[in-house]
Amino acid sequence: MNGRLDGRRALITGAGGALGRASCLRFAREGASVVVLDVVAAAAEETVRLVREDGGTATAVVADVADEAQVARAVEDAVDALGGLDLLFNNAGVMPHQDVSLLDADLDLWRLITGINLHGTVLCTKYAVPHITAAGGGAVVNMSSFLVEMGCTIPQDAYAASKGAIASLTRSMAVQFGARGIRCNALAPGPVLTPHVEHFFPDPDARAQRLGRIPLGRFGSPDDVAGLATFLASDDAAWLTGQVVVLDGGISCNYL
Repeated sequence: MNGRLDGRRALITGAGGALGRASCLRFAREGASVVVLDVVAAAAEETVRLVREDGGTATAVVADVADEAQVARAVEDAVDALGGLDLLFNNAGVMPHQDVSLLDADLDLWRLITGINLHGTVLCTKYAVPHITAAGGGAVVNMSSFLVEMGCTIPQDAYAASKGAIASLTRSMAVQFGARGIRCNALAPGPVLTPHVEHFFPDPDARAQRLGRIPLGRFGSPDDVAGLATFLASDDAAWLTGQVVVLDGGISCNYL
């Protein structure tokens, strides 16, 4: 049985974390060869081990996506490893618990968040798109957030601003790169239950309050994100570009 990504060569950033790791596994199961990029070597290697153990093909590359020289080298290493590049999933990002209202903004923290979330997306795309073009086209998937659709009573203003910028950037990329045969879309997850996100629910009441806003009755999982990323990267989305697809169990349509 053929996979939806058979023969595709994919670079996935932030691939040592929960969402990136699940996406690497899903891409590989669907037939893609994957380069696993993360700033933490041990995390990247663990994802590679899991992909290979699952029968897939994966190679680790270590880079800080906010560092242009490192990104340039990492993309070249990925192309060398794969023989080309068809897909890029700009998944790398940070959501520090210290991120609060702009009224209490720490501009150094804002620069850190923007540097990784937004500038990292810019840099990886800058260096990957020429290779995707040379391959005859493909897809870029960016990681945004459901916060592009709604605000939050517990503000994470730097994170929200960076993800809003990614949504706008995705539309601009789609217009620019469509003629090259490159589709560009973003996925915008709501609360996906990872250990990091659980820290935002400090007590059972806070968790229940957030869960009560979700019409489908559960938090998201890394596999939910991986499934949508795979769809956006695949030919099943062949006439879909410039979109920010919200994946939130219905939170953003729920007036509570």
